[in-house]
Amino acid sequence: MNTNKLNLKIKKILGNQSKRILMSLIFPVRNKFLLFNVTNTAKKNRVNLNYWLESDNLGDTLSPLIVNYLLSLQGISPDVKVDGCRHLYAVGSVLTAGIQDCTVWGSGILNASLTYRLKKRKFDIRSVRGPFTRVILADYGIDSPEVFGDPAIFLPEIYSPKSIGKKYKFGLVMHKDQILEYEKKIDIHVINICTSNYKFFIDEIASSEIVISSSLHGIIIAESFGVKAVLLKPKVDLLKYYDWYYSTKRYEFPIANTIEEAMTIVPLALPKLDELRQKQRDAFPYDLYK
Repeated sequence: MNTNKLNLKIKKILGNQSKRILMSLIFPVRNKFLLFNVTNTAKKNRVNLNYWLESDNLGDTLSPLIVNYLLSLQGISPDVKVDGCRHLYAVGSVLTAGIQDCTVWGSGILNASLTYRLKKRKFDIRSVRGPFTRVILADYGIDSPEVFGDPAIFLPEIYSPKSIGKKYKFGLVMHKDQILEYEKKIDIHVINICTSNYKFFIDEIASSEIVISSSLHGIIIAESFGVKAVLLKPKVDLLKYYDWYYSTKRYEFPIANTIEEAMTIVPLALPKLDELRQKQRDAFPYDLYK
C-alpha cells in the first residue's frame, strides 16, 4: 500500500472528530511532514511544495507544474538547497488541508469546517486565491495582502492547445465527487478531470464552445484559455467558487442545478486576467529559494 492510500485509510478510520485529536498530537512535529499526511516526510534543506496527492484530480497536480515554471523563469531549481525545512502552499484548497508553518502563494480554503487547522500556525502569505479566503484568514488574525488569483491562470504561458477547432458545442467537466453519478442521457462531450494529463485536458477544453463544469479548475482553465464557462452546482462547499468569481470582480454569477439548465444559460463574459497574472507573478516567493 502506498503512503497516500495508507493516509486515506487512517483518516477514514479516525473520522472528523478524531482528526482534531490527532492534530493536537502531531502539531509539535507538523513541519516534518506534508499537509496532514504523516506518512509523507518533508525533505530537509529544501522548499517542500505541499499539494494534494491522494486522488487523481487535475487541479491537485498543477502545483509543481506551475511553481516549477515560475522558478524556471529565474533559473532556479526546485531542489535548490536552503537553510532548514521550508513549506510552500500554492495551487488548490490546501490552506486547511495541512497544518504546517508555511509560505502561501495563491492557495485557498476549502470550507469553514476545517478552519480550526489555521490556529497557532505561522504564515507568510504572499497571495491567496480570492477575497473569501482572505476574510477567513483575517478572522483568525492572519494578515494577507489584497493579491488574488488561482495560479492556474498561468497555464496559457506553459502550454498552447492544439489547433483542432471547435468540435463540441458543450464540454462537461464534473467535479471528482460527481463523476460516477453522471449518466450519459444528454448529447454532451464529457471531459474527465480525473487525470494528470493537463495537455490533453486543455486540448479538450479548447475544442469546446462552452464548458459546463462543477469542478473549479474546469471553470478556471476554460476561462484562462478563452472558453466561456457555466458553473454546474457541485456537491462541495461553494466557498472556493466564490473566491474565483470575486477575485475576477464578477460578483453575480449563475449556478445551474442541472446539466440541462446549464445548457440554457448565457455564460458570463470572460474575465480579464492580465492584471491578476502580473500581481501573482510579482508576489511569487522567489526569496524562499535563497
